[in-house]
Amino acid sequence: MPRRLALIAAVLLATATFAWTQQGAGGGAPAAEETTAWVCPMHSDYTADAQGTCPRCGMALVHAAPFDVRDYDLDFRTVPAVVRAGRKAALRFQVIHPGTGEIVRKFETVHERLYHLFIISQDMTYFEHLHPRELADGTWTIEVKLPKAGYYKVLSDVLPSGGSSQFIARPLVTAGYDRDLIADSAHLEPDTLLTKTVNDITASVTYDPQQFVVGQYGHITYHLTDTATGRPITDLQTYLGAFGHTLIMSEDMGEYVHSHPLDIIASPSDDGGPPVFRIPPGADLEKLRGGPDVTFEGLMPRPGRYRAWTQFRRNNRLHTFAFTFEVAPSAS
Repeated sequence: MPRRLALIAAVLLATATFAWTQQGAGGGAPAAEETTAWVCPMHSDYTADAQGTCPRCGMALVHAAPFDVRDYDLDFRTVPAVVRAGRKAALRFQVIHPGTGEIVRKFETVHERLYHLFIISQDMTYFEHLHPRELADGTWTIEVKLPKAGYYKVLSDVLPSGGSSQFIARPLVTAGYDRDLIADSAHLEPDTLLTKTVNDITASVTYDPQQFVVGQYGHITYHLTDTATGRPITDLQTYLGAFGHTLIMSEDMGEYVHSHPLDIIASPSDDGGPPVFRIPPGADLEKLRGGPDVTFEGLMPRPGRYRAWTQFRRNNRLHTFAFTFEVAPSAS
């Protein structure tokens, strides 16, 4: 009798498990990776059920699956297979869907581009922000010339349609590199001089709060002046749909923030009226001019030292500034 009861219990358990599995697969609520919403590319925790703009930064929301935590794969190749410093090489990428194994052919536009590519040297002294072009077979490609033999991180930042944001790192080691990777790793020191000059732009940086803390939004404001005259810059051009662009990377290159300037001048909570944007929706970006103050926002996930590469466009030239700062642990 006990054996028979045990057999009945096993059958009931198997039946219930099968029914639950079937319901989860097709009959019940959709799985997390299938749930889509409108998401802010800069504030991934802000979602909406309709198209619009982010109330925090003013960026256009994109249609994505914010609760899909799966990592997409990336097929990364170089032509030639062995890259040599100072010589041209083609980088080629194919983004692979984690569920189907197929090449992803459709992406959402984020910061005016479908594919953002960053190349950073192991010591974090070399930085490039590029935008590959798509080929007919779904491959993305771009030609580069690396400045010196060494180890590089190649970072792809994309948002597959119907998926979630992906930041995929791949290593690239050039020919002729025989040094120690640990010794060549970045050893960042926070900047004590908070004013730097690149060509005709001089940038002075302030931090709010002065000491960034893990888990709290921090703001980096650049005050831009003309190098020759010292006058505040008011003819800053847009770059990637905004008056600047920044990538913030941790010292171990494991954490990052990809950010554009805050675009909201006044939010609805200020006076009860509609939001006021620094770049009005539908504006002709090539005719707009900005400056002298540009503010970026970031949420640092871990304590440690970070480097921010910030890019501004003026007189049709791109200027890149690098500043290093420290993030303290949370008091709690």
